[in-house]
Amino acid sequence: MNDFRHLQELSNYYLSKDIPENLSDIIQKELGLNIKANYGDFVLRNCLLVAPGQMTTSFQQIQMIKKSGFAGCVLKSVIAEDSTGRCSMIKFRKKPTYVKTVYDSQDIEGIFPIIHWDGGLDIRNLDDYIKFADSAVKLISDNFLIAASILGHLPSMDENFIEEEWIYTTQKLCNLGYKVFEVDFCPFLKEEDQLMNKKTILRWYEYVPLIMRKACKNIQIFPKIMNLDYGMDFQIKMIEASIVGGADGVIIGNRIYRKEYGCAHGGRSLRERNLQQIKIIKDKHSEIHISGTGGIYTGRHIMDYIKSGAENIQVLSYLMGKVKKPFIKKGNRFQQVFYQLMFDIEDGFLACLLKQRRYYENS
Repeated sequence: MNDFRHLQELSNYYLSKDIPENLSDIIQKELGLNIKANYGDFVLRNCLLVAPGQMTTSFQQIQMIKKSGFAGCVLKSVIAEDSTGRCSMIKFRKKPTYVKTVYDSQDIEGIFPIIHWDGGLDIRNLDDYIKFADSAVKLISDNFLIAASILGHLPSMDENFIEEEWIYTTQKLCNLGYKVFEVDFCPFLKEEDQLMNKKTILRWYEYVPLIMRKACKNIQIFPKIMNLDYGMDFQIKMIEASIVGGADGVIIGNRIYRKEYGCAHGGRSLRERNLQQIKIIKDKHSEIHISGTGGIYTGRHIMDYIKSGAENIQVLSYLMGKVKKPFIKKGNRFQQVFYQLMFDIEDGFLACLLKQRRYYENS
């Protein structure tokens, strides 16, 4: 049977059916495609993850993410505390006063939403956050990853790290069973001009993985690389500082803080920048694990990240934003977005993989 006709049948079938946990085995058998991926040493059932944010703050959301077909998610970032409850970064524990959808000028149909908001990271204190994380960790399985994400004390050059914030919070989450940790170097830090000098930033990226390792030896650490207007050379230096510090990989990358918006901005320009960055770092450091995020709305965008050297991708704006063109699959937004990214017959990830295979077979 023609592969694309077979894909159409699968697409039609899952339009009204739930995605099974063994989808990767079905796709391997039916289409001869291997869609499994990795996040560091963790084997994923596919390459699609939900990024940390408003869509990963409750047990019910994590349940829906798993049932919809995604291979995992990252919990919304916790603000670290020490054992006394001290929290040096508490100002980032704030609710947004607005959340709105905007679109790139080229997006005439309004199908690639970009989210603007002025909020911070998770607003719960550590005790309440740990209760949530303890419920969520039970959903981790052999083919479904839940990663933790932390923001702790980030000092100026003349300050010492408050190490206990990082160590205590990492240890609490590690004790629950979390083994993969992202470090959320928040893009809102761009507002802190006195901290945003190159030596200070490189110190953060080098020393935070070393400090977190004091809490747990057997965790995997993935700093999120801030997108700064300091040139591509400095972007690479941040990644290399993380490698020196013992990070297992990096996430590329954070949205770009824009003063004209008063918040961070993503979309097409972020995707293009991130793809360039991934290609450069993989040429220099082929062994490093990379999770890619930013401006992902189609299977082609996923393929671009994978071809550049990312081993998985993370989605958020497409899940949160208003999409003016109705999704063809009924259900919650997680189900709709997963189906669109994976099964769209023209632009889905499976269609892109089949087109790539046909190209190589005919070349």
